Amino acid sequence: MTKPLKKPAPVGSFRLSRPQLTSSLHFTHTKKIFWPEENITKGDVIAYYDSISPYILPYLKDRPLVLNRQPDGAMKKGFYQKDTSREHLPPFVKTVTIEALTTRKRIRYVVADNKETLLWAANFGCIEMNPWQSRVTSLGKPDYVTFDLDPHGRSFDDVVEVALGFKAILDKAGVKIYVKTSGKTGMHLMVPLGAEYTYLQARNFAKLMAQYANRAMPDLTTLEQRLEKRKGRIYIDIARNALAQTTASVYSLRPYPGATVSTPLEWKEVKKGLRPSQFTIRTILPRLRKKGDLFRHLLIQKADLDKAAKISL
Repeated sequence: MTKPLKKPAPVGSFRLSRPQLTSSLHFTHTKKIFWPEENITKGDVIAYYDSISPYILPYLKDRPLVLNRQPDGAMKKGFYQKDTSREHLPPFVKTVTIEALTTRKRIRYVVADNKETLLWAANFGCIEMNPWQSRVTSLGKPDYVTFDLDPHGRSFDDVVEVALGFKAILDKAGVKIYVKTSGKTGMHLMVPLGAEYTYLQARNFAKLMAQYANRAMPDLTTLEQRLEKRKGRIYIDIARNALAQTTASVYSLRPYPGATVSTPLEWKEVKKGLRPSQFTIRTILPRLRKKGDLFRHLLIQKADLDKAAKISL
């Protein structure tokens, strides 16, 4: 006979820190299990975002949010929702309507500008938060460039090696680069831009740096989009650097075994033996109390891409 799962210690205090919100913000099905093996509930997800809100909201503020809804839990198939024009939204939810470039359809995006909206999204079944890289005030100019290292079956130690190789290249270019776990199997490397460049300029820079990295590590990396051409190498994905594309936010939960969190790292932590599974819904808050927000300068710094592009390797 299989023994029932023992419920772990509570993830957080499932209580709003601002009680006055309860009249307009209601939670449903909070006891629904979202991670069966870990016995983590929907209520735990809401509690997590309540606790993490001071840290995650600066990275969501003023940005269109694509809703990745998984109402049946992390291990069940979900769906992405950009347009909320048919949804009845609470009065505290800010939205922005943007015309899609290809279809010319007007899409009403949610903008997570406050804790109420963040918790509403969690109650709406959004386990992870996926913001644009640009703000509504400067939609055509991203705040950062993202390199997504997709291991494609390679070990995380190999991902670490590629990340360190990338850092060496960006250091030579005089560019500050930040690193975080993706929350799944890869890493996100991010370069601050300060909304000084267009998406085209950002993507051209990303392409150039990715080519340098691929040239330096040809046996480990690939720029091939097609799976069959990657031949077991780590894919350097720069596709996120385009209008309307999203990346899982820093401090976002990911619908992955263990309830992992996309977590900022110190570069001294990026070494063999590092594992994304170390950073979860249960470990992130103690880590933040100890280290603070390691990405706190990402949104205020800016790289000189013109100068960086002139490096010779």
